[in-house]
Parts: sequence; structure tokens; C-alpha cells
Amino acid sequence: MTMHNPIDTARETLKQLTLRKLLPTPDNFERLYCEIAGVEPESQKSKLAELLFNAFEKLPVTDSSYKIALTKLRKAIQDEKWELVPQLVMDLSVLHQRSRELNQHWGSLILDLIKAWDTRNPEMGQRYKQSALERVVATFGNNPQELNDKLGNLVKNWLQPEMPAAAAEPPGSTSSDTAAAEAPAGSASAANDSSAWRDVLEYALRYGIAPRLLHYPDLLPQLEEVQLQLKDCSTDSQLTEFFPKLRSFLIRLELLSQEDERLVAGLANLMRLMLQNVAELNRGDSYLVGQISSLQAILAQPNISIQHIYHLESSLKEVIHKQGSLRSSLDEATDSLRALLDTFLSKLSLMSSGTGQFQQRLREHSERIRAAHDGEALNGIMQDLLHDTASMQDNLQSSQQELQGAKQEVESAQSRIRELENALEAASAKIKEDQLTGAYNRRGLEEHFTREISRAERSGQPLSVALLDVDNFKQVNDSFGHLTGDNVLKYLVDMIRHSVRASDIVGRFGGEEFIVLLPDTAAAEAVDLMQRLQRELTKNFFLTGSEKLVVTFSAGVAEWHRGEQDIDVIERADRVMYQAKLAGKNRTLSAES
Repeated sequence: MTMHNPIDTARETLKQLTLRKLLPTPDNFERLYCEIAGVEPESQKSKLAELLFNAFEKLPVTDSSYKIALTKLRKAIQDEKWELVPQLVMDLSVLHQRSRELNQHWGSLILDLIKAWDTRNPEMGQRYKQSALERVVATFGNNPQELNDKLGNLVKNWLQPEMPAAAAEPPGSTSSDTAAAEAPAGSASAANDSSAWRDVLEYALRYGIAPRLLHYPDLLPQLEEVQLQLKDCSTDSQLTEFFPKLRSFLIRLELLSQEDERLVAGLANLMRLMLQNVAELNRGDSYLVGQISSLQAILAQPNISIQHIYHLESSLKEVIHKQGSLRSSLDEATDSLRALLDTFLSKLSLMSSGTGQFQQRLREHSERIRAAHDGEALNGIMQDLLHDTASMQDNLQSSQQELQGAKQEVESAQSRIRELENALEAASAKIKEDQLTGAYNRRGLEEHFTREISRAERSGQPLSVALLDVDNFKQVNDSFGHLTGDNVLKYLVDMIRHSVRASDIVGRFGGEEFIVLLPDTAAAEAVDLMQRLQRELTKNFFLTGSEKLVVTFSAGVAEWHRGEQDIDVIERADRVMYQAKLAGKNRTLSAES
């Protein structure tokens, strides 16, 4: 039937609901109403839901999670499960926001970062990568979006170092860092339809520059003025007025930063002079040599990183604590020696006093002998003389025994003092040792390298360097834990020390890399030595629980050439060591062949 009067149609709809025994729900009422009115019922799907679905479908998002959520939304709309729609819409909004913020998902980015970290390149060593990664994380760690972008750029830079732009531009920096202050006024005309550029600049001022002005309170009012003017900046004329103020602010900030750099350099120079003066005034205190030389080595570096300072601070605390205990024992031994010397002098004084009294008695006996007139008087004088002589002999024997005992105690105290002084020197030298393996650390290695290069220049004898890298060390850590990995490194150092000469120097270069300095050794001999060590390692198992591991390493050998610095030789050895890794590991190659 077809009815055109809405009231009649509604009345008939209620009647049909009763006759068909349907629940009087809005959906049933609408369906019957349209049927009675003879019109096509509108889709039961919500128009709002349809519009939302169409909007989300048009967004340029390729993420699989987003596509799955979009499919769920379509199915919920088709099945009229409206209670699911709000949550699905919120999920899609979150996924879309994430896709806008991140250029690359964290999972794939971390995998790419690990791959780029493990990829060796002669022009980009592990030290450079570590420094770049620390700088990016420290700078952008509080902003996930920027951190994601910068880490992505870092990975591209490591995987494609041959690109001039990537190599020339420091990690974590962008070409637009300084462009804002020098951009022409007309460059913003294309952005008049959007406030995106203004939001970006305001974000940079608020979160990039403002937190760094805590020590520059005079700049805060100028920054606030720049931020206020930026909010109202929408036309070319306003932009023309804005850029000079921004440029003025950035120039002032740069000048203050330069003052801070000069202040730090001045303090470093003062510290250097003070250390030099302390070293000159305390030449006899050999246990200070290690601490002073370590501080001087840090100050001599062109770029002092906070990691260097933290590492040195930790080492100095340990050494100072140990030296404090030893110094206390040394002071006690010195006081004991001083007391013994006082006793010695006191005994000598008593002996001298007793000798003087004995001489006085002898003079008295001599006068009595001259005055005696009979044998009985002489007999009495003789008895007194014998008594005085016996008493003097007893005193001398007693004093001799006491002096002999004091002498032994003095010698014992001197021996104890020498032991404590040697212990202090050893504690001072500990600052140059790797705490895990006992090999020399980077600081101690550099000191020995400089000494051996100087000796090789004077003597003309060869000096070879072997760079070792443990094979599959990451798999050992992943499979057996870092404690086992640490034990593997200590085991390798012990094997190296048993295989090399006492004059050879073993140092930990970083991570699982070690350097062996071989004085008076040509490259061919160094290769033979490393190959013998590799064969020895394959004959023995490293036991970890019930597992037996064969520890192997790849090595590169380079011979020092006149005019080279230590880093030059290490880099040549590192390149051939990398080739040994690619050639199958557990082998040694020479840079001289």
C-alpha cells in the first residue's frame, strides 16, 4: 500500500508492528514506515559512519595495522555493529597520527640501525658511529618524532657514506638549521595559505632554544618578544619586520655561546697549568704521576666528551680510595720509623753518657792509684776498677742488643715503606688498565704507543700492530648472556698474554676489539704470531656451564712507517681485519702484503 499522509502512515506503522509482533524499536519503525509510505528506505548504515570511513580511506597511509583497522571499520558498518565504531575510529586516528609523526616504524628502524652499526666501513669507524648516535639521542631523546627522523638520517648516512651530502652533514643536523635567520622576506609568500612553517619555527624556539637559555636570563625577554611577533606574522610585510629581530636574537645567542666556549677553554688552560705546576712540585710523589698524566691526556684532546670525563671520574674515585688506604698505612709506617730513629738516638745518647761516666771513674781511680802507699789500698782500687769495668761491659752489651733490635726494626719499616710506595704507584697505574680484562685501556694503550713509536724512530727497529676482533661475539652475548661474554674476553686476554713476549703490549681498543703492540717485530712475524694464537685457541674449549665454545678472532696486522701516527697504523690494520672477516673469519691478514 502507498500512503501519503504522514500521520496515517505512522498510525498504520504502529498497527503493523502489533500485527507482525515486532518490537517497537526505531529501526523496525523506520523500515515499516518506509514500506507503507512506498519509498526506498534509507540505508541502515549511519551516514556519519560512512563519511568517517570514506575520510579514513582517502588518507595516504600504507601501514598494515591501519589497513586492518580500516577493514574492521568497514565490516562493523556493514554488520551494523555500531557499538564497535567509536573505538575503531579512535584506533584509526591514533594510527594515522603515528604515521604522520614517524617516517619509519620503530621496529624496522631499530633493525636498520643494528644493520648499519654492524656494517663496517674503513671511512667510518665504530668510534664515529658511537659519538654520532650519542649526540642524536642526547639532543632529540625527548621528542620521538624528531628522534625517529634523525635516526633514519643517521642510518642512511652510515649505509651510504659515499654520498657527499650525507658525509658532509653532521648526524642529527639539517640544512635548515641556520636558514631561518637568513631567508629572504619573500620566501614565505608561498606559505601564506598555511601556518605550518610558523608552527615549526615556534616549536623550535619553544622547545629547542628556550630550554637552553636558563643560564642566559637576559635573552629570555628578547625570545618572548620574537615568539609573540611570530604568532602575528602572516603577511609579507610582517615577515619582513620579523626576520631582522630573529637574526638579532640568534646573533646574540651565538656571541654568548662563543663566550662560554672561551670560558671553558680558559678553565681548561688554567687546569693544565695547575697540573703542570703540581707535577713539578711533587716529583718525588710518584703515585701522583698516573692521575696527573690521565688528566693531562684528557685536557689535551681537541674534543672532550662527557663520556671521557665520566670514565676518568669513575677511575679516579677508585684509585683515590685505594691510595687513601695505602697512604694511611704509609703514614703509619713513617711514624713508626721516626719513633725508631728517636729510640736509636736516645740509646746513643745514653751510651755516650755512660761512657763519659766511665771515663770520669777511670780518672778518679788513676788519682787514687797515685795516692796509694800500700798494697791493701791498691787491692781495693783494683776491685773497684774491675767492678766499674764489668758494669760498663754489661751496659755496652745491653745497648748493643737494643741498637741491633732497633736496626732490624728500622730495616723492616723501610721495607714496609717501599712496599707501600710501590703499591701506590701500582694503584696509580691502574687508571690505565681495563677493569674487566686487566689489559691496558685506551689511555694506557696510547701512552705505550707513543713511547714505542719514539723508540722505533730512534732505533730504526720495526714496530707492528695487530688488531683483533672476536668472531660472532654478539651471538655469544645473545645466546649465553653478557656475563659469559665478559668471561670470553678475559679468557682471550689470558691466552694472548701467554702467547706473546713480556715486552709486547696488550690493550683493549673497545668492545670486543683488542690491540697488540709488537716492538722489534716485522709484519710477517706478527702475522705468524697471530696465526699461532688462532691455532692455539682452536685446540682449546672455553667452558660455560655444560657448553663448550671455540673462541676465534679475525686479525689485521700493520707495520708502522716513519711519519705515521698511531691512529694511521690502527686504521690500516682495521681495514685488513675487516677483509679477514669478509673472507671467512678466524684468519689474519697483513696490510703490508
